[in-house]
Amino acid sequence: MPQKNDRRVRKTRSLLRQALVRLMNEKSIQEITVTQLCEACDINRGTFYLHYTDVYDLLSRIEEEMLTDFENVLGKLVPEEIVGQQSPSSAMCRLFEFLADNADMCKVLLCNNGDMAFVEKVKGIVEARIMNKWSTQFERAGYADKEYVFAFIVSGCMGMLQYWLENDMPLSPLEMAGMMESILVRGLTALQ
Repeated sequence: MPQKNDRRVRKTRSLLRQALVRLMNEKSIQEITVTQLCEACDINRGTFYLHYTDVYDLLSRIEEEMLTDFENVLGKLVPEEIVGQQSPSSAMCRLFEFLADNADMCKVLLCNNGDMAFVEKVKGIVEARIMNKWSTQFERAGYADKEYVFAFIVSGCMGMLQYWLENDMPLSPLEMAGMMESILVRGLTALQ
């Protein structure tokens, strides 16, 4: 059996991911079959089943990998780097570069008829990061009901991201990072 880092395995997984994105742009995940997926990327079903149990397993693993990578990138986004520093911060730029690099999958998962469970997981990661890293900013401002602020920030950031993806990223990752940071910093300043 081929190793996980084998070049052929990486190529097969990449082909399957690309085919899944194409099919998810046309129909819901529930309507996609293994046969359709294999035909779309010209691999046989046996090869598919060497790696995944079904289409949902493929999607789940792609989502898990993306969530892990997203959380790693988001973990570098700390208040000290954003508030009072050069804008946009390198962490915010890396975040939007990650999103742009994965735009095809992000668009099918986060926009239009995307996977609402995935959207909620992304929101949960963002909210946890905000609550963990940004709570002191709100406490200093004396803001008692910070959960409302967190909900507003998370929904606003998701809305901007979805709009950017749905419109085929007309602004560069650098421009988006600068705009989002500017809105976040102005909002934090208004609270203080």
